[in-house]
Amino acid sequence: MGWVGTGLTVVHRVLGVGMSLLVMLWFGSGAVLLFVPYPSLTEAERFRRLEPLQLDDCCVPLASVWNQVDVTQEVERVRLLMGTGRPVYVIHFSDGTLKSVWADRGEPMSEIAPSDAVRIAQQGGRRESESAAEMLHDDQWTVQQHFDPHRPLWKVPLHDADGQEVYVSSTSGEVVLKTTVFERSWNRVGAVIHWLYLPRLRRHWAVWDQTVWWLALLGVITATTGLALGIQQVHWRRGHAKMTPFSGIKRWHHLSGIAIGAVICAWLFSGMLSMDHGRWFSMPEPTVDQRLRFMGGALMPQDVAVPLRDALRHVQLGDAVKEILVTKVGGAGYYVFRSDPEQQVVMSAVTAQAPAPNFALDTLAQAAKTVIPAEQIARSEITQGDLYYYSTVHNPRPLSGLRIVLDDPARTWVHIDTKTGQLMELMDYSRRVYRWLFHGLHSWNIPLFSKYDRQRRLVLLGFCVAGFLFSLSGVYLGISVLVSREPPKPSAIR
Repeated sequence: MGWVGTGLTVVHRVLGVGMSLLVMLWFGSGAVLLFVPYPSLTEAERFRRLEPLQLDDCCVPLASVWNQVDVTQEVERVRLLMGTGRPVYVIHFSDGTLKSVWADRGEPMSEIAPSDAVRIAQQGGRRESESAAEMLHDDQWTVQQHFDPHRPLWKVPLHDADGQEVYVSSTSGEVVLKTTVFERSWNRVGAVIHWLYLPRLRRHWAVWDQTVWWLALLGVITATTGLALGIQQVHWRRGHAKMTPFSGIKRWHHLSGIAIGAVICAWLFSGMLSMDHGRWFSMPEPTVDQRLRFMGGALMPQDVAVPLRDALRHVQLGDAVKEILVTKVGGAGYYVFRSDPEQQVVMSAVTAQAPAPNFALDTLAQAAKTVIPAEQIARSEITQGDLYYYSTVHNPRPLSGLRIVLDDPARTWVHIDTKTGQLMELMDYSRRVYRWLFHGLHSWNIPLFSKYDRQRRLVLLGFCVAGFLFSLSGVYLGISVLVSREPPKPSAIR
């Protein structure tokens, strides 16, 4: 079987010359990501920057809005908020696009002026100096596709102590992102490197997706062949005083590879799975058709029988209402009046009766029956999160949530947001396996660390440092191969 060892050696050395530096950068940037996540705007931050609604002369009926914007596609929901000092309807279509209409006049909202963008950006913050707005399509922090409905964006530096830069949507007139100089500085050596978030590459999602996936696959092959060779060498030396036939840097590379090789292989494999995007495992996002079935059809003006002004008389919240959501669940329209992510009132838009903090679980469960043709065998309200429903920095999960367990062949779990009545996720058996292979192996989100996040990150940091030093030795060996005058000879395998 000497030819097997020779083949593994050739593959490992050829790939290792090119991959060692990238893997080293992945370990270093991963250590940064443990403590400095990629910039994002949380729901709490978004609400802090919204103005309280002023509806004295508001609002035109939704039927007028439908006619004004010439709606020709399915509407999923409508939000009412303040934009540049005036109430505005933000219409969300099923294809992810947006349209905005002034709610006081029913006129389409044109692109906001630079001075309005500055005013919106400064809302909820401290004004320390004059700011100027810059219009852009994207930059390092807004290159992701989920910003597409809001482009072009207004970028407003606030010149405050934190070096905040705020991005305002030209479509809806609301803040969609906030970054600080601390986040930007660390993420240039963190997430940007770890995810290969180079704007020229990331703008082309399919190209970026293929590039990162194939590089990760090459990393997996490099690591697994190295681990196999390392174990083989240890077996060859069994019974001798030394565990390794090497000396110097090769000795360190061999021994450390044996010590943490399994962790490195698991991380590279799970990192590759982060780019799965339906290649091997199912996708969790409901399709447009599934979302519309859950709603009971697209939102239409006739689904809102109670005028907004009449519905407002029944609202009792501790703070001023900042956003009103008009949505549809199970064929019925609803208002959701929100002061912040935790203070809200849900009310029927047909009868304006029985206002409640959240949607009724029976209503959501009944609507879930239409998503997949299967019987419901269990349901549970998730109030504290569990192993399959928990928040991460870049994937926050609202609480409470509702889980519906179906008896379809894929054993699907349906997750619903009880606050907004939104169908969030379909987690079938394939997706639950993915949860362990990706989140379990990559982030170590496992029962052992479920209540000890700080300890989890410290352990991961230790392995990141070890992996960085191990990969650094691979970089050194790779450079020595490139500068060597004679081609390396494969190690003897006995």
